[in-house]
Amino acid sequence: MPFIPLYAAFLLLRGRITRSEWLTRVAIAALVCAAFGSLAGAAFGEVGSGCFALLFIWIAIALATQRLHDVGRPGGALVVAIVPVIGPLWVLGQLLKRGVDHSNRFGADPASRIDYLLVDIAR
Repeated sequence: MPFIPLYAAFLLLRGRITRSEWLTRVAIAALVCAAFGSLAGAAFGEVGSGCFALLFIWIAIALATQRLHDVGRPGGALVVAIVPVIGPLWVLGQLLKRGVDHSNRFGADPASRIDYLLVDIAR
């Protein structure tokens, strides 16, 4: 997995990613931010670890936005998470839902395998 898309995700906020890609990127971001947050917390106190916590939240929102794009929903749908109990459950359901099988307004299907096993028998 390339290292750059993990951090480019929060800059672009568009495109689509699969469920496994989303989960992998969130897990890597959590581990990296926890490790560096712990180091920064030891060196600078709560301010240092708080900066890495904010960085993780930013990355998680960006990745969730890309995941929602794969389901066909805009990133603004994350606002529903503010509603107690039902909101976070609905957002989690959308994040774990299978993406649409075709292109949508956010881009091409990231899970499609066009010409994957195409055999040209005309030759």
